[in-house]
Amino acid sequence: MKTEIYEIPYRAELCYQKNKGLILPENIPYLGMGSSYYAALVFKYLGVNIFPETASVFHKYLHGSHSIQNGVLISQSGESSETIWCAERFQSFLSISNNTVSTLAKLSNCSKNIELCAGTEEKVPTKTYINTLVVLYLGFGFDVAGILPVMKNNYTNYIREGILIGDLICKSVKSNKRRGIYILGNGPNLATARQVALVLSQMTKMPFIPLSVSEYDHGFKETASNSLVFIINPTGDAEFERTAELSKTIEKAGAKIYNLLDSGVEYNFSPLVYPLPFYFASDYLFKKLKVKNTYIVGSKITQSKFR
Repeated sequence: MKTEIYEIPYRAELCYQKNKGLILPENIPYLGMGSSYYAALVFKYLGVNIFPETASVFHKYLHGSHSIQNGVLISQSGESSETIWCAERFQSFLSISNNTVSTLAKLSNCSKNIELCAGTEEKVPTKTYINTLVVLYLGFGFDVAGILPVMKNNYTNYIREGILIGDLICKSVKSNKRRGIYILGNGPNLATARQVALVLSQMTKMPFIPLSVSEYDHGFKETASNSLVFIINPTGDAEFERTAELSKTIEKAGAKIYNLLDSGVEYNFSPLVYPLPFYFASDYLFKKLKVKNTYIVGSKITQSKFR
């Protein structure tokens, strides 16, 4: 996994060069599962007029009986079952995937496949998640050209912070009093919290709970004693002050707090870089905890399952 994480700046630059000038449609559904859905969610909270939904919920509950003219389907492999099922609900759709010859990309009503250029990804969605963000930033008119060098130049800091995060989690695991591990984020970084919780859970086989700060504040804070809480709270966030106050409150109640404050980039672009320390933490913990495999309980959900 570490090799793949080190490839992220190079692969993000490739994706940027490949997709410069891209324009993505607004006011239509953007569907995906897991990381693909989280990436679209970033832009809903940045004020872009799109409708992100999980493909499974859209397919089973939201589509109605009518055909929809346009949509964007995101599947990093291009083989995700629920996302492929949703294709039949659209007269025409754009696909965003890492595989130009995937099932999704080859469907007859796919008008265009936007390539992520992330290369091979063996374990969890790290490169593909970042590159999906790059594609969406470009497609919605956000210029990421100045952000990619910052990402590359700060890798030493991401590694250092990843080890700090990993050591905190290790200590929490070894404590008999440990209750829960939360990752909190606001707005576009709620998507970040969900993404890194997914990666950490898959790599460590332990549950990480992602929540918005307001969700946590409305009841989950009662579990603060002996919990570990990572809080993504960049300057410029609309809930910065509330989040800072909540951090003090739950620390007094017995929570161990780790605040991620300065991302090194403008607020709107912070979801591009905040995942990186957690990715390094995931790799560190995979080795430290001697986890044997990424997929133990079951394999990825692709194509034929549960139709």
